[in-house]
Amino acid sequence: MFSIRSLLQAWKEIRPYFIFSVILFFAGMVIGGTPNEQLAGFFENQLKGIQSISNSISTSSNPEMTAFKHITLNNVYITIMAMGLGIIAGIMPAFMLVSNGMVMGYLLSGFSAAGENVFLLIVKGLLPHGILELSAVFLGCAYGMRYGITLIKGIFGSAFGKENAWEPFVRTAIGSVPALIAVVVLLLLGAVVESTITYWLMKP
Repeated sequence: MFSIRSLLQAWKEIRPYFIFSVILFFAGMVIGGTPNEQLAGFFENQLKGIQSISNSISTSSNPEMTAFKHITLNNVYITIMAMGLGIIAGIMPAFMLVSNGMVMGYLLSGFSAAGENVFLLIVKGLLPHGILELSAVFLGCAYGMRYGITLIKGIFGSAFGKENAWEPFVRTAIGSVPALIAVVVLLLLGAVVESTITYWLMKP
C-alpha cells in the first residue's frame, strides 16, 4: 500500500480526477468573478460566514492559535467529507470545488473593483498557504469523485456479469488510505502557514 510502486500506480489512476478537480475549481472562479445578480444572495451568505469566523479569530486572546485550530478542523472536516461523500456519484466533491471556486472568484473580483492590488493579495494572502491547502483539497475531491465513478461502474459491471467489476473501486479504497494521510498532513501544514506567515503578511 505504501510502496513506491503502489503509490505511483495510485497516482496514475487518480491523476485525471485531480486535473478535473483543478479545472472545476478554476471554472468556479471564472463564474464567481463574472457579475451575476442571481448568485449575489449565495455569495453574500457565504461572506457572512467568513466574516463571522474572521471576527472570532481577530477578537481572540491568541489569534494565531485560534486561526490554526479553526482552519485545521474546518478544512480537514470538509475535505474528508467531500472525499467520503463522493461515493454518491461524485456529486459532493464536484459541488464543493465549484462553489468554493465561485466564492474565491467573487472575492477577488470585489477586491479588484475596490481598487485593491489583486496580484499582491494573491501572492501575500493566498499563495503561501493556498498551494498546500488546495493541493490537499484537489487530492481529496479527486478520490471522492473516483469513489463515485468506480462504484457506479462496479454496480453496472456486476449487473451485466463483467468480471472483476469491483477491482477499480477496491483499488481506489486502498489508495485512499495514503491519500488521506497526505491530505491531513498538507492541511495541517497549510493551517500552520496560514495562521502564522499569511496572518503576519496580511496584518494591517
